[in-house]
Amino acid sequence: MNPTKPRLLPRATVAALLLSSAVLASAQTTAPEKKEDVITLPTFTITEEPVNPYVSKQALSSSRVAMDIQDIPQTISVVTADFMQDSMSFRMLDAAKYVTPVTESTLPTGGDRYTIRGFQVSHEFVDGMEISGADGYSASMMSYNIERIEVIKGPNAILVPGGAAGGQMNPITKSPIMKDQASYTLELAQYKGNAFSFDVNRVVSADKGIAARVVGAVWKNDGYSKNYFRDGFMLAPSISIQLSPAHKLTFKGEMMRNQETNGVFLPIDPSVGSDDYAIIAKGLPRDWSFGNESDRRDRETERLTMELLSELGEHVSSRLQLTGNHVVREDQGTTSGSIAGITITRNPTTGKYEPGKVWSVDQTGAVAIPSVTNVALPDPSTYVYGRTAGSDHLYYNELHLRNDYAIKFEGEGWKSTTITGLAANAVKTHWKSFPAYNRGNVANNNLAGITYPDWSFAQPSVPANGQNRKAKQHDYQFFVFENLSLLQDKLIVSGGVSRFQGELTRVDTTGIQPTPFPSYSLADTAKSYGVVVKPTKEISLFYSHNTSGGTMPGSLSAGNVAPTFRASVGDQDEYGIKTSFLDGKLTASFAWFDITSSNYAVPNSEYYVLIAQGNLAAANALQNPLYLDLTSKGWEFEGSYTATKNLTLIGNYTDYKMRQPTGVRLRGVSDTSYGFYADYRFSEGSLAGFGVNVGVDYRSDLVGENVNAFTTTKPLAGGVLVPQQPSFKIAPRTIVNLGFTYRAKDWTARLQVNNALDKDYILGGINRNSMMVGDPVNLKFSVTYKH
Repeated sequence: MNPTKPRLLPRATVAALLLSSAVLASAQTTAPEKKEDVITLPTFTITEEPVNPYVSKQALSSSRVAMDIQDIPQTISVVTADFMQDSMSFRMLDAAKYVTPVTESTLPTGGDRYTIRGFQVSHEFVDGMEISGADGYSASMMSYNIERIEVIKGPNAILVPGGAAGGQMNPITKSPIMKDQASYTLELAQYKGNAFSFDVNRVVSADKGIAARVVGAVWKNDGYSKNYFRDGFMLAPSISIQLSPAHKLTFKGEMMRNQETNGVFLPIDPSVGSDDYAIIAKGLPRDWSFGNESDRRDRETERLTMELLSELGEHVSSRLQLTGNHVVREDQGTTSGSIAGITITRNPTTGKYEPGKVWSVDQTGAVAIPSVTNVALPDPSTYVYGRTAGSDHLYYNELHLRNDYAIKFEGEGWKSTTITGLAANAVKTHWKSFPAYNRGNVANNNLAGITYPDWSFAQPSVPANGQNRKAKQHDYQFFVFENLSLLQDKLIVSGGVSRFQGELTRVDTTGIQPTPFPSYSLADTAKSYGVVVKPTKEISLFYSHNTSGGTMPGSLSAGNVAPTFRASVGDQDEYGIKTSFLDGKLTASFAWFDITSSNYAVPNSEYYVLIAQGNLAAANALQNPLYLDLTSKGWEFEGSYTATKNLTLIGNYTDYKMRQPTGVRLRGVSDTSYGFYADYRFSEGSLAGFGVNVGVDYRSDLVGENVNAFTTTKPLAGGVLVPQQPSFKIAPRTIVNLGFTYRAKDWTARLQVNNALDKDYILGGINRNSMMVGDPVNLKFSVTYKH
């Protein structure tokens, strides 16, 4: 980086602090005149009192201030803390899948990787901030310190410039409140889910408006699969101080440690072809693992946030937020094995893998001429599994600044809210990748003879053996968003623009791996606009157009991004209807969406297959990641109904198609999914206090790998080029969870039967070597004491 260039984050921070300090001083010395008509200023926190603890009417993630979901021309869904706890959700996804169409992606453990409208999201995002960059993810974020999860569908120029085209989960962490309360929960599970957690909030001084809160948890788990474990803890203290009637200062910290098995992935059988559903390699027990306790993911996070909320006179409110965080991500080894001697070729005329056939193509002439040789598939007793894997260590040190202002004016029949501000981020990354190591083979006919030699990884070395790369990234965003309500809130028009600029630079001098392009810069603009028409208070008709702007490449690619690199860009058109009847007891929304994304980065599945086979030279010859142009079109429905004080119903359904221009499907994306949750609580008679709930989660079939090449480089007879197809599919599945509860005055007991119908299914996977099976029927129990 040129040392004479301005330091974006420090200057932006100083400017924001000076501006806020000046306005704060002015507000403290000049009392506003009292008027009869008092304008209710926009807030940067949720203040509603919901009708149902499972349903929220407000969201922050559209414009950074609290808005009624009915008034937002984009689909936004909310998962509440009460619902996460009562559904006994282990991950954010486990609760969100019942509320809104969001599905499992390719990596069920190790981080929060999920699919929204066909697009995978795997980075960590907390309180409106991207943590550890676009290519970083920590452990799956547990629900203990989450107040709510907001799920925004499609690009969002204001909250996530350059974000995923499909949308984003935005978990909002807990803050102190002016109320003494505490809860303690003990969880016991047959598999994952053993934990003890607490949430204690105390009013330190009612007169001075000081409150403090401490949230903590410790967990220690075994899993269904052989040698699986997950151990760790989390501690999140916070304190808030009402400096004056117009100014509130909050400090929030969070520290987390987690160690867990590096997934439990198994290879699929060679007899599975493009038209077949994956099955685990014959001869392997369903709960098998090729790894032990040394094959693990270590995660560490420390985060400290300062937030100042202010009312600056009669028309302006503001938020100044500064966060520093440190993230450690160390991955080692593998729990999978690659079957030796298996060759995957595709029929050049169909693009499909056909087990027992080896295809070759003569392309010496003007037309490609295919030929095939029939080969017998090996007997499963002769399978030999190789265990080749590397180790990746990543370290992030980050600063994040948010400074937002909401300006509101209103008159007879109209209201205008303008939100403007800036965001800036500074990130230092260190990536150390150790070359792949072969741990030794395991015979299918002698699984009991498996051994676990220590992983003897060589240190990265010159010229291109592993990685030891350091990078810096600085970026900033300026935005303005207008929300104009007319005709007594019957017509709401909104629009915004966000200007984003960033620079990624490789700064190490190790000489390991070439650095053809030391620095990459991106400047782009994202836009959004929409309209809401409310013929009645209960019905909202909406349309919106949202763009993401260019996406910065991940910090792991620092030094290798050419100035001509075409950044990923996405846009969405969406229209639909939102309803809220019976004072919010009955809500429903229907939306049609059309998303296009260009140069969208996805992993090359074949690259990781070759790595697992130990064929490093062939793997390094492949492009990874692949950059695809994609479309996702379809519709979705979601709703809730508080039928009585005893019965709550929540559900969603979506049907869409995400395809490459060639019509080829993308890995891990289903065309159809739905979720349904029903909760009934007895309030009278001998069953008073008892309750029962059921959750149903469906996902249609999907393909198991990414491919974007053609079967030949020259046309076949007839002048056609045929796209390759994924070599296998994953079967559809329906999972049913059944729960029972008992609530007394101060405590609640919960018992859940997960996978109550004992469905044998594949939870997710990466390629032919790495499929993760779902847990069989299992029990989970918790008891919570509140006072």
